[in-house]
Amino acid sequence: MLKYAFFMLLACVQGCFHAAGPKLLWRAPVASDLPPLVQNGAIYVQGFHAGHPEEPQRLFALDAATGKENWLSADSVKEVYGASGGYVFFKNTAGHLVQLEARTGEKIHESDAAGPGIVNWAIRGDTMFIINTAFEVAAVDNRQNKVLWRMKLPFQPGDETDLQLTGQHVVASGNFRQGKGVFGMVWVLDAETGREFWHFEAPPPHDYAPLKIVTHGSYVLATNTSPLVLLTHVLDAHTGRELYPPMAAFDLYGCYRDTAYAPSGAFDLRTGQRSGGAAGWVSGSVVYEGIAWKRRLGQVGPSKALALRSTYDGDCRGARYWLDAPPNSSLEGIDLSSAKALYHTKEYRYTRFSTPVEAEGLLFHTSIAVMKEGESGVWAYRLPGRS
Repeated sequence: MLKYAFFMLLACVQGCFHAAGPKLLWRAPVASDLPPLVQNGAIYVQGFHAGHPEEPQRLFALDAATGKENWLSADSVKEVYGASGGYVFFKNTAGHLVQLEARTGEKIHESDAAGPGIVNWAIRGDTMFIINTAFEVAAVDNRQNKVLWRMKLPFQPGDETDLQLTGQHVVASGNFRQGKGVFGMVWVLDAETGREFWHFEAPPPHDYAPLKIVTHGSYVLATNTSPLVLLTHVLDAHTGRELYPPMAAFDLYGCYRDTAYAPSGAFDLRTGQRSGGAAGWVSGSVVYEGIAWKRRLGQVGPSKALALRSTYDGDCRGARYWLDAPPNSSLEGIDLSSAKALYHTKEYRYTRFSTPVEAEGLLFHTSIAVMKEGESGVWAYRLPGRS
């Protein structure tokens, strides 16, 4: 009897611990559903003051520890590119590239005119690495408004591309069309000079393209995005050699140690073999200390949804962010070894969360109210196990 009581108590303690989940530290009144940028103790969010959807989208800089507003950009923002080297970069509504001093929000540089559209980007210090609509991969010194190097990619309108920055390498990929065939290519370039280290061409049959790139340690994972052939090539990051036949993995959520996680399961990167199940995750999950964190979108009940379908008075400017019903959102933590949910936050009704971002043991996300009763904001949580 005593033994039974002990195990019941243990189960209760574990259940309470799991249900406790991440601890909410603060919420700032900024409406957005775009993932925030976090760097050097600051969080950058494209949005507007909660409850004021008539405002233009601007860039908010918040203190990551308290949520206090440090500054607000004067320019209206069309797209945020990133934060690096003490600067924040974005495109304003005039199509100009703007560089701000991250600490004060002071404008350092604005391009004279709108250049070619930027499709993919990564930033380090003053240098922005891009793939543009002219299908060039280039390194641009933003302070000097100077192209340091560029390389023309053999693509045409309609092709898709991807770009990642890892160490001193730029990894670029995309479709290549030859007659009726479509296949994929991956290049690894020197970030300083643009010199090619290696390139990879997807082997026949050429009916797909490994477009989405994930870099992880000594691996480059090139994943097809076509629904017809859902495969991932695993390449040696130093040589470009394909290590084994393609994995039956797609839409990768992330990697942890020597394992890659996808809707079709967990895969051992040393062998390419499936090593466990991982069903039920969504794109953009954060992998941190063996736990995958994701946003979870539920729905309002059907009878309530029918009454709300033609109603709008939230922060999302009248846009329909749902198919059948307004979303209810929460965060959930899943054990990578068992694919079981261990932690969760409160569910927020009529609210759409962004995918979460982790920085130094804190989890951040944004939210937007799709109905008046929803909750817009920027949210910060302390993850379980962090003091």
